Amino acid sequence: MILDVIVSGLTAGSLYCLVAVGFNILYRPTKVFNFAQGDLVMLGSMASALLLTRLGWHWSAALLTSMFAVAALAVLEEKIAVAPVLRRGGHGTGWIITTLAVAMIIVNVVGKFWGVEPIVVPAPSPLSSDTLAFDAINVSSYQIGLILLTLLLVIGIDRLYRSLWGKAALAVAEDREAALLRGIDPAAISRWSFAFGGAFAALTGYLAAPVLSASTTLGGILLLKGFAAAAIGGLGSNRGALAAGYLIGLAEAASSLWLSPGYHNAVMLVLVLVVLLARPGGLVSSLEARTV
Repeated sequence: MILDVIVSGLTAGSLYCLVAVGFNILYRPTKVFNFAQGDLVMLGSMASALLLTRLGWHWSAALLTSMFAVAALAVLEEKIAVAPVLRRGGHGTGWIITTLAVAMIIVNVVGKFWGVEPIVVPAPSPLSSDTLAFDAINVSSYQIGLILLTLLLVIGIDRLYRSLWGKAALAVAEDREAALLRGIDPAAISRWSFAFGGAFAALTGYLAAPVLSASTTLGGILLLKGFAAAAIGGLGSNRGALAAGYLIGLAEAASSLWLSPGYHNAVMLVLVLVVLLARPGGLVSSLEARTV
């Protein structure tokens, strides 16, 4: 039973981690916390689900198409809702309102055209959502694949920040004006970050669909959990997001066993409060994450 709780916690925690990493991709170079990120995840989930279930596309084609579409939408969001705010003052917080407005538009448009009924999505071949029973544990091949892929994605993105583009993004995160004087275009870095963050959101949505089903409510759920993981882990730190995502997932799974599933959000909020009281910068300080 305890092992089942661990598997369930790691599965959910993987999704929370991926949403938090999506936040970090945008936050590092722009210092913008995109409140539409959860609904970009939802949009990627719904788009790939419809391509898979209604049009019968192969999972790889559905995934790539949804990633490209959501990346394009994220770039449009950056151009309309974020860039004008940053131009008027990089330290303003007007992006809170503008990204919330984008989130509301996305969820209302998706709900109008695609409805609110959840869409059950099969796991991509050769993986399966069917549970395999071992001695003291029940786990599916998809759960194992999701956990391993999450680890690989976090490692890969951290390595990306060692590249020339990644160092430029970190330089912009440290000081936009100084980076501009060194020949780095903060506006271009911001656009590419939103494109990357949008594609990553669509990937997260696709990975979430076989576990949570694709629905218009998915964005709000994952926004809250992803925000908590990003806050506990330390904004900007992907390693912190990984640890925090699994910590939240395991805490929720344990509370379902020993308390009630209705206490999920309460347990998460208590966890956020305790961690941030002990470490205001998160498990991995945001100051470390900004080091170039």
